[in-house]
Amino acid sequence: MTKVFYFLLIFLVTVLSVSAQDLREMRLSGEPQKSETEIVSRRDNNGNFTAAIMVISDMEGFSYDAYNGVVGNVDSRPGMDLVHVQATERVLEIYKTGYRPLKIILSEVGISLRPQEVWQITITGDAPPAATLPVTIRITPADASLTIDGKPAAGTTHSLTPGSHTLKIEIEGFKTEEKNITVSEKQVFFEFALQHQPDAGLQIETTPGGASVYLDGVKLGETPLAVFYKPDTYPIRIVKEGYVTLENQTLEVALPQTRKSFTLEENVGYLTINTHSGASVYFNDQLIANPKNVKLPPQLVKVKVTMPKAEPMEQQVVLKRNDRLTFDLYPQVQTGTIQIAVTPFDAQIELTGDTGEKYTATGMKVFEDIPRGTYIVKVSAAGYDPKQEIIKLKTGERLNSSIRINPNVISPTTKIKPTTKSTTILTSTYDYGIEMVFVKGGTFTMGCTNEQGSNCDDDEKPAHRVLLRSFFISKFEITQKQWFEITDHNHSFFEGCDECPVENVSWKEVQEFIEKLNHKTGKKYRLPTEAEWEFAARGGITACADTATKFAGSDDINEVAWYSNNSNHSKVEIISGNVIRVIRRNKFSLGDKSPNCLGIFDMSGNVWEWCSDWYGEYNRNLQTNPIGPFSGSYRIIRGGSWDSQSNQCRITKRDKRQPSIGANNIGFRLVQDI
Repeated sequence: MTKVFYFLLIFLVTVLSVSAQDLREMRLSGEPQKSETEIVSRRDNNGNFTAAIMVISDMEGFSYDAYNGVVGNVDSRPGMDLVHVQATERVLEIYKTGYRPLKIILSEVGISLRPQEVWQITITGDAPPAATLPVTIRITPADASLTIDGKPAAGTTHSLTPGSHTLKIEIEGFKTEEKNITVSEKQVFFEFALQHQPDAGLQIETTPGGASVYLDGVKLGETPLAVFYKPDTYPIRIVKEGYVTLENQTLEVALPQTRKSFTLEENVGYLTINTHSGASVYFNDQLIANPKNVKLPPQLVKVKVTMPKAEPMEQQVVLKRNDRLTFDLYPQVQTGTIQIAVTPFDAQIELTGDTGEKYTATGMKVFEDIPRGTYIVKVSAAGYDPKQEIIKLKTGERLNSSIRINPNVISPTTKIKPTTKSTTILTSTYDYGIEMVFVKGGTFTMGCTNEQGSNCDDDEKPAHRVLLRSFFISKFEITQKQWFEITDHNHSFFEGCDECPVENVSWKEVQEFIEKLNHKTGKKYRLPTEAEWEFAARGGITACADTATKFAGSDDINEVAWYSNNSNHSKVEIISGNVIRVIRRNKFSLGDKSPNCLGIFDMSGNVWEWCSDWYGEYNRNLQTNPIGPFSGSYRIIRGGSWDSQSNQCRITKRDKRQPSIGANNIGFRLVQDI
């Protein structure tokens, strides 16, 4: 009965201990040791000698149990209990109030019992919790936050153990306090008043400016910046596109004022492409004007080099920060040969290609390995009518051409035009006298550029890059005589002047004129696109086009245009035969004013000129051979007219009209593809 009660008591103690949430742990300390001096003389109920386990600890109040039970009473001494068990015992369990039971499997800890032997073990346990005291901590201001020993604490009364504790008190606008207090039965009340903490002045600047500044993840603004901020030490981060982000640094904001400067490092590399002077270089499909030491952010760059009459070359480049890379990309031009024999034998030959190639010779000549493409061959000699042909040369082709020129005789198909120096020159005629000028293709900036000053309208912006193929454009505006020869009628408002520009013609009527002209000639004339018109007016890519002018050929409008200030009078003189000499000083004049770089007349003033495009807004992206919007209500007119103010005669000025309506100040000129 006593043993049953004993085990029941142990069971209740165990259950209560396990269920309690504040039970502490007991554990073995060190390795068990077999005693060489202690010998057991106690026997069990069967008369066999027992073994013993000596439990050493600075703790008291242990009780014990074993698999076969403890033999007899436990011998207790200060700091030590001697527990007798059978020599075959495998398990010893130790109990203490407030602690979880400690079960020791003897073989697992290295204890092998034998009769009369004593093994020594040491038991330690968690220290009992100290008794707490109610402590009052009063803070001013009352809504300041408090942490005690690193843990947030709310209210004014706190249960703290006797001894030292660390307090941290903080609130916006006050100086943060960190205090150590000592709690005892005599010291349970503490009071603290925080001091007002003014913000510190903070000034941050960077080279270059315009960088975003973050303190502790909060964006303060862009440099240079000046703010007031709470004194403290913060992680700082500075970000600017194209530069290495400054981070992993701290900034101490201190009273009364902190000023800090930072120099940012560019996050760029440099890329150079060596190629032919006439080639176009693109980085990621964007045209690069000068591909030398181009500064780029680190990236994968798709480089493309194109050149007329050559296969494009492409290469991908991995550009890293601080790289300075150079590549040679020279597209291989495809060539052919042109052999030209001339009569008379000493005639001058001038061969001009559609991308600006130019070759000359006296007498018959073999032009070996010249770029493929379209060439204009001009043959001339003193006392002979000049003659020209168009030759198309294919890759690897060898062409023969024999050209004979005749002694010059003034004929009904020859016209004499006054030059700006009041001398006459003999010019050859083309289809119905429509003289064409070659415009070499290339890239230019279209729209409001610097030479236009502050006169630009909104629809002339943004200025943008345009790439055009080569083409021919008529040297003069189409005349009333040329219109009549094709259409058999002339309803110009200022009629009666064969060499005056035809006007009062709608865009649709011009299309009918072109259709009839193409049918009669077997060629493909058309109106210029708006981009082609402006390119030709600027002088294309000729040497003198490098000096941009406000009007087509000059910054002085009176040199190149008939407009409202100088188009008041006219005089037309018709001489016998078919040679017409025209002396004019008014809105009708063709060729009286100076031409532009390409030798094209009256692109500023005289009459507005129809273009093929519908009217629409510009796009800032690079465009190749643009043709304008697909639809619209108005067609583009360009160049100004006899009744226009000077601002309307600028190269970049745009205007629009309904395509079905003509006016006495609108005419046109033609374009022919290569």
